Amino acid sequence: MTFSLARLSRCLLPMAVLSAASVAQAAPQQVHVAPLSLGSVFSVLFGLVVVVSLLLGTAWLLRRFQGLQQGAPSMIQPVAQMQLGLKERVLLIRIDQENVLIGCTPQGIRALHAWQGPMPQGLTAPAAQTPFGAVAGAPFVEQLKRLLAERKS
Repeated sequence: MTFSLARLSRCLLPMAVLSAASVAQAAPQQVHVAPLSLGSVFSVLFGLVVVVSLLLGTAWLLRRFQGLQQGAPSMIQPVAQMQLGLKERVLLIRIDQENVLIGCTPQGIRALHAWQGPMPQGLTAPAAQTPFGAVAGAPFVEQLKRLLAERKS
């Protein structure tokens, strides 16, 4: 049995004509919906509320579980900081038994001074401090001046 293109088209052509006629006869009824009906407005508002709540929920979850990523306590502990300008500041950081004085500017970060040994006088352990190493009752400016004076001598 060999099939030719002519024979195949003779069989399929009547089926195509019949299906086109049935589609033309069974035209779907047009449903008229007002563009600003109360249902469509509620549908759009509900979708908006769902999307915004998903965004806010995801942001809350990311913020909530961000602390879990840190794991073990860090070896780098911020001890104190001082703002020198709008974008400039000096940080005192303790890394194991080493103290590092760091200057931060928009152009970069630079180690100003580093020394081994205990914490400077008047500064306590980082766990007993106020937020980000601000020590109550011991101004950082005085500590910085004393350290710079020690460095010169």
